[in-house]
Amino acid sequence: MIEVLTGLRPGEHPWLEQAYRLRHRVFVEERHWEELRRPDGREIDQFDGPGAVHHLAMHHDDVLGYQRFVSTLGPHLLGDVHPHLCARPYPKGPHVWEWTRYCVAPSARGKQMAGDVASDLMAAALEWALPLGIGEFVLEFNPIWINRFLDLGYTVRPLGLPQMMSGEPVVAVHMKATPATLKATRASRRISGSVLSAAARASLEPSPRRAGALS
Repeated sequence: MIEVLTGLRPGEHPWLEQAYRLRHRVFVEERHWEELRRPDGREIDQFDGPGAVHHLAMHHDDVLGYQRFVSTLGPHLLGDVHPHLCARPYPKGPHVWEWTRYCVAPSARGKQMAGDVASDLMAAALEWALPLGIGEFVLEFNPIWINRFLDLGYTVRPLGLPQMMSGEPVVAVHMKATPATLKATRASRRISGSVLSAAARASLEPSPRRAGALS
């Protein structure tokens, strides 16, 4: 089950503390992104403020997977740290968010533990985003991911040529998704229902005040 947290800073929630340690384990200890190493074993950057949206794959009280979303209307990794990956401008706005720090704990990779963690995170991204009018993302990843996203029905447009970073090729992309993309993701990953927790689903429902303002 995927929990969604936002409005928090590092140190303000025990699940996020687990997530930061998972990020450090995956990106620093496994993938050797040494510039991210911290003596406290937490991988935290300047984009982990209250505006970040954190998706956490939970099994009981253990964080088994994680991904982060940040609006492109404010500071974000691609625009503020890695603009050199972009040979062309990309859209920014309330409908375009940056998707970063996707990772799964080694113990949960390829195993069915209350659902497949990697698949649940992929579905959760769209279950959360589409109801909020977010249908576009910018990402940085190994180019092998391009075909994987194309197979799920995303429109994928590279923003530049791949470049070597921390010993592996990285390409920046702009992606678009639709409800059909979510349907294809669920079908390919054999997901029959929502992967979001009840609390996460409730947070996406219009409040009476919001509904009144729109009517």
